[in-house]
Amino acid sequence: MVLRTDSSHTNSLNISEKNEPPHQLLKFLTELSRALTTAGIAVMSIESILKKICQAYGFKAEEVISLPTFLIIKIANGDSKALEVTMQKPGVLPLDQVSKLYELINQAENAEITPEQGIRRINEIINVKRQNNYIKNILGYAMFSTGLGMLFLPTFNGLFFCGALGAIAGLILAYSKDKTRLTLILPVLTAFFVSTIFFLGIKQGIINGSLTIMVPALAYFIPGAVLSTGMFELAANNLVSGAARLVQGVVILLLLLFGVIIGLQVVGLPEDYIIANTATPLYWWAPYIGVLIFTLGMYLLMCIRNKDMLGVLIVLLTTFLGQQAGNYFLGGLFGAFTGSIIMTMIGTFLERSKLRTPYYVSIIPAFWVLVPGSLGFLSLAALVGQSYSPSIASLIQVALTFVAISTGLLIGAVIADPLKIGSSP
Repeated sequence: MVLRTDSSHTNSLNISEKNEPPHQLLKFLTELSRALTTAGIAVMSIESILKKICQAYGFKAEEVISLPTFLIIKIANGDSKALEVTMQKPGVLPLDQVSKLYELINQAENAEITPEQGIRRINEIINVKRQNNYIKNILGYAMFSTGLGMLFLPTFNGLFFCGALGAIAGLILAYSKDKTRLTLILPVLTAFFVSTIFFLGIKQGIINGSLTIMVPALAYFIPGAVLSTGMFELAANNLVSGAARLVQGVVILLLLLFGVIIGLQVVGLPEDYIIANTATPLYWWAPYIGVLIFTLGMYLLMCIRNKDMLGVLIVLLTTFLGQQAGNYFLGGLFGAFTGSIIMTMIGTFLERSKLRTPYYVSIIPAFWVLVPGSLGFLSLAALVGQSYSPSIASLIQVALTFVAISTGLLIGAVIADPLKIGSSP
């Protein structure tokens, strides 16, 4: 079926001289949707991107239904229509690849490339071969873990073992790369090895402290962003996608907890040793230094591009400051709400400014600073340790924290969307 387009309304790259059918555009859109789903982008963002690209190429996206595992897209031009149905798979992408995808999206939304060029570019971005750098992964994870630990650990001893356990988790993560079978059980495997070493240290009297020392070492696998995105999608009335992400996040938490319990039993300690206490930081300045160390760890671990680092650091610091201000004035829930609003607005501002830091790249590290996933893990751990009343109360608090974060994301998006910030070429 041949589609005809009024060339006066489209870029010269939109439609070929032969008025080709839109199968290449459909393929481009489906491949892009798969890549964005793998990166963990919210489904409403994906749908908005696909519709803008369709419009740029002179087509109308009559139906775009994006789910974490499924995509339906129907495009039309006049009386001619085309439909594509495809399966897709959620996963994890390094943040430098996400940045490159958003550069491609900017080009496609202005019809600066052909769909064929877009398909080739997606394949180049996704299929890039990386060298497995053990030192980079181990050092990055150790800094990632230590930086998070400085937000709430009260002793130098605790910070040291927090970083050491992070280095062990980084070694496991580096070894498992390009090993698909290990990837499927990586949360359980990492939780088992890290918890075994942690509880062995407690048994021998080397480590003094609660389960909070171990939490930063497992934080990479704690699905705070997944759970928050799920709540965000539910609040935006994307029920299927939101529910799927929430189930995924809860399952990952349970897998991590299972690995911790097995490690505890291997060492031979009773479940009473699963004590999850929150504490104040070492010094007043420790959390701010921790944010800087955490950012450097993310740079190594998540492969953030050099030119995106300033934007990531700005979002992290402003999110943390907003959260601390909210905590001071009205408590933890208001802190999470305030932090998520600031995170969304600053992330949007930077994406449209001369820095051009992709919104998703700048906000993903900030989710760990808001720490919803860690709170959930601690609450589950306390429940296993038979601290029923406090842990149930904590789980309710965690659920409300997710609501606060998702509401902040929605309000921040509503405020930031009309802003026309920056006009850099």
